[in-house]
Amino acid sequence: MQPIIGIIGNFNGTLIPEHANLPISYIGQAYLDAVTKAGGIPVIISPNSSLQSIDTLIQRIDGLLLPGGKDVDPYFYNEEPSLKLGAIDSNLDRFEIEFLRQAYEKNLPTLGICRGLQIANVFLGGSLYQDLSDYQKLTIKHNQYKTAPWQALTHSIKVEQKNLIADSFGDQARVNSFHHQAVKELADELLPVAYSPDGIVEAAIGKNFNFVGVQWHPETLFNEHDDSFKLFVHLVGEAKKFAQKNHN
Repeated sequence: MQPIIGIIGNFNGTLIPEHANLPISYIGQAYLDAVTKAGGIPVIISPNSSLQSIDTLIQRIDGLLLPGGKDVDPYFYNEEPSLKLGAIDSNLDRFEIEFLRQAYEKNLPTLGICRGLQIANVFLGGSLYQDLSDYQKLTIKHNQYKTAPWQALTHSIKVEQKNLIADSFGDQARVNSFHHQAVKELADELLPVAYSPDGIVEAAIGKNFNFVGVQWHPETLFNEHDDSFKLFVHLVGEAKKFAQKNHN
């Protein structure tokens, strides 16, 4: 049986001529392709779905993928907005936090990518650097958007031993990087398992929650890098076990 992986989409409220001057909900094709290649069935979840719909939605999926996207509203970790804060979508934050709450209660297999790791950390009680320039130990470039392609590996990570990330990446690896926010206070529920050379948390796993989060973008790397593809294989494999346990 192929497990169903729910992927929460992003929302663009701009009136777009190519879409009949209507706003759009969307997700990058790479997320869908990575889940499909790993053996899952990707299903896009509208970010404008009601909070009340989550209880029904979560009954229909076997795994959850939280993709990259906008900055997280600092309101949700009790900070005022910095002058360096980028675009936010508080409704999306609220929707994903409630989805995470129910996923946590069900121990639903979950993969967080970039913003996905950040919103999970916030949901679990952690906080974020609203901009990495506020991080005093910053010494490397964490956003290659204007300087290197998405598929380029631009900085190294150091991986802690004996965990899922180490099983796929070894004790050192190189990743791509497209973020200006990052984990500041890590939630107690999360275990850090990889760091950048300047000490930013690059990957974390749940202690009591079937969660894996990474700060880089494996969906743009999975075709050429087996280590990144294994993140999706793991998600789909865990979703398959979840489905067998809960649907039989």
